[in-house]
Amino acid sequence: MTDRAERIRLLTEMARTLLASGVDADQVAKELLRRTDSPISAIKAVADATGMGLGDAKWVVHRNLHPKLREAAESVWDELLDGMSESPESRGATDSAC
Repeated sequence: MTDRAERIRLLTEMARTLLASGVDADQVAKELLRRTDSPISAIKAVADATGMGLGDAKWVVHRNLHPKLREAAESVWDELLDGMSESPESRGATDSAC
């Protein structure tokens, strides 16, 4: 097992323990973010422990990030989505329709 997979497994176990003790997903995300430098690992662990999809887990973790880090992450996502909407495939579809 890789180090990353092992880290996610341990974070998932921690998340399940926290959920069993009655805390909500936001509290789980906050605790996981204190334990890891990787929001991606926290997202995967929240998804695995709660059964929510990765998209929902992403929003739970992102809203619990430090405000400056959250703003940076949201900016990256916005740029990524803008780039996808301006992909060559979508421009080609627009060009051929003219």
